[in-house]
This record gives sequence, C-alpha cells and structure tokens, in this order.
Amino acid sequence: VAQNEFDALRYSNLEFYGDARFNAMGGSFGALGANMSSLSVNPAGIGVYKSSDMSFTPAFHYNYTDTKLDGNSLTDGKLNFHFSNIGVVGNLPGSGNWESVSFGIGYNRTSNFNASISAKGKTDWSMLNNYTNELNAGEGTIGDDIPNLYPFTSNLAYQNYLVNPTITDTLKYDHVFQNSVNLTQNTNYETRGGSGEVFFTFGGNYNDKLFIGATMGIPTVRYIYDRNYSETADVNDTLTDFKSFVIHDYVKTSGAGVNFKLGMIYKLTDWVRIGMAFHTPTIYGLTDSYQTTMKSELKNGTTYDYSSPFGNYSYLLTTPYRFISSVAFVAGEHGVINADYELVDYAMARLKHDNSDVEFYDFSSENQSIRNNFQITQNIRVGTEWRLDPFRLRAGYRFQGDPIKNSFNANQQSNTYSFGFGIKQDDYYFDMAYALKMYSSQTILVTENNDFASTDLKDHYITFTLGFRF
Repeated sequence: VAQNEFDALRYSNLEFYGDARFNAMGGSFGALGANMSSLSVNPAGIGVYKSSDMSFTPAFHYNYTDTKLDGNSLTDGKLNFHFSNIGVVGNLPGSGNWESVSFGIGYNRTSNFNASISAKGKTDWSMLNNYTNELNAGEGTIGDDIPNLYPFTSNLAYQNYLVNPTITDTLKYDHVFQNSVNLTQNTNYETRGGSGEVFFTFGGNYNDKLFIGATMGIPTVRYIYDRNYSETADVNDTLTDFKSFVIHDYVKTSGAGVNFKLGMIYKLTDWVRIGMAFHTPTIYGLTDSYQTTMKSELKNGTTYDYSSPFGNYSYLLTTPYRFISSVAFVAGEHGVINADYELVDYAMARLKHDNSDVEFYDFSSENQSIRNNFQITQNIRVGTEWRLDPFRLRAGYRFQGDPIKNSFNANQQSNTYSFGFGIKQDDYYFDMAYALKMYSSQTILVTENNDFASTDLKDHYITFTLGFRF
C-alpha cells in the first residue's frame, strides 16, 4: 500500500476557488453572501440573493517552480485551463417573515494540483541500494521468487540487470553502482488535476436580518503523479559497465465523496454583519491506479526496459471538519470589507481500507503519522470591493496556515494576493481576477536517504466570469 499521510493532506487542504469576484476578494465572503462560490464556504450566502442568478467561469492556472539542489537551480512551469465555477441560483418570494427562499446547484473548484518540478544534483548513494536492501533482508531471496515478491520494486532492477546475485552467495545481491561515486541525479515530475465540488444549496432570508443555508457537497478528485528519476555514472567511472538508469512512476487517483455544510449570516446593524459556518468531514472513496517502468543503458549502448503490472487499490479517506467565522463591514452603496477566520484540525484526517478490499490493510501506521505530524491550522481570508458604478474594484489576501508540525522538516503555509475588477448592470455582470499564490515545498529524490530538494512555487491564477440575473 503506497498511500500515506501526505495523500490525506493533499485532499484535505482545500483553497476555495470559484468565480472571479470571489477570487479577486481572496475567497473572503463568509458574511457577505449572494455569490455562487461563497456557497461552498458559508451556505447562508444563498439567503442574501434578491434575484435568480447564473454564471460560469473559465480559468487559467500557471505554476512556476524554482528548485535548488547541490548548488543547482532549475526552473519549470505548467499551464492549465479549466472551469473554476458554473452554477445557477433560483430565488423565490417567501411568506410571512420569510422574505425569500433560494436554491442553488453548481460546481466550484477547490484545489489545483498542476505543477512541473525539475531537480538535478550529485550523490554517492544510489537508489539501487533500496533494492539490494530489500532482497538481502533476512536469509536473502531466491532469484525465481523476485517477480512475485517485489513486482513494483526490486524486480524492475533485477530484470534490467541493475541488481544481480553476488558471486559468493546467490541469495544475496549487489548492484551495478555499488562502488560508484559522483552519480548525477535527475528528477522531473508533473502533477496534474484538481479537486472540485458539486453543490446543492437551500436557504432563506428571515426578516432581512437572519440568513440561513445548508449545502450538500459532492467533492471530486482527479490527481496524476508522473515522475522520471534517473542516475547517470560519472564519465570517468571505470567501476561499472552501466551508463544510466531511469525509473518512471505513474499514479492516478480518482474518486468522489460527500459532505454537509450549515451556515448563518446575521445583520447586527446596516453596516455590520457576522457569519458562521460548519463543514462536516468529507468521506471520500478513492482509487489509485499505478505502474512503474524502469530502463537501463550500458556504456556500449545496450538497453533494457521492464514494466511492472498495472496496480489498483481502493480506499476511504475522511477529511477534517471546518469551522468558519466571519465579519463584514458594509459602507452603504460605496463598498464592503469581509474577513474570514477558518479552523481546520488536519490531525483528524483518517485513511481506511475499502470494505470491498480483499487484502485487508488497517492504515494504523499512516493514521498514527497523521496524528503525530499534523496540527490545527488557522486560515485567514480578507477581501474588499468598492463601487464606481457600473465598475467594481476588488482586492484580497489569503493566508493558509502550515498543517505540518514544526518538528517535521517542511513548511506548507502559503500567501495569496489578489485583485480584480468588474462591470455590473441590472441583468448581467462581467468580472476578471488575478491571484498570485506563493509557497514552498520539498521535492523528494530518494526518501530512504533523506534526499530532498527545496522548491519555491508560484501559482498565477486568472479567472473570467460572465453572469446573468433574472
């Protein structure tokens, strides 16, 4: 089983995206409402609508990376197009103290996984050591048993003649870079896909003071990990006949889940509103499909290659709950300011076997790693909009706290700065937004040797929204 705590973190760590107005204001809408994307944050926003609405939002996402290893710096980038939001809200007159009731259905983007990272360095410790350690454990391994025992790991190196029995003991193994130093490492990997949420929201406006709403969300995940790792012998290395080898890992994760959200917005005065929302954990059913291919090349030009079988594994993931509190200041017809404060306890995430899984696996060590390494995170979103009819000017900032404890050698906090503008008429509106997210991560070369590179990432996110009111 290859799933680990960082898979749980990837699908738990949401950054709500959506239409351009929402993105320009840093996703900060918890006490404002009347916005399609805000329904994925605070469902009470649906109660603020005074008319029916439909919108759609194409988006361009460009990820730029700068990776440093052993004094080398390599840059890379990846461009992606997708729809960040599409939806419709119906607004109906209420009765009695209920001013109106509204219902909505649509889709909002919640994460972008698109990135391309390259790293290059030197090492005296070959990844092939992992395979010889695996084969030499205990009493060693019979050659004919390797394909069945280690189809995704040592067998690939064995079939490529990179790992071979020793002369003195056929149950023990060494590898072709056993005595080599100054090996050149190259890592290049792409991640693709994203997560989004289909929402069904219902809510109402009570006395123009209290707005309530509930959302059922059906989040979906599509994530592809595509990595090439290579080692190349030094040109002056006379201790091996091999020139290089390449490992290609491919993993595709897909699935869907369900969650529920409750929210309220209350007008304290005409110019102050407060909001609160609670998100239940999402229960995902996920499936990983994977294959690994290895190729090797001798100095004389001879090449070998071998692929593992295709693997599939299904499992369940429960993400953490979320609690969001908000406050908004409304300056009459001139403008608004909103701030959201969000708490997420990432240590609550859990991996679990799929009940249909024949090979039972309890994920106890992975879940213990989640408890040990993750923590409660505070996220802050602030946004503002000012009106110069028919134009709107907007700006926002969002801070995503670090879900990883300080004792863990990584920092995944991020800062996002955004701005945008819009044109609003009685029956239609057009908005544009630009957001820049800056964060850092560690690029894994060889986990077992604590071989990491540091990567600085920048996400450029441009969205356009066309909407109609009726």
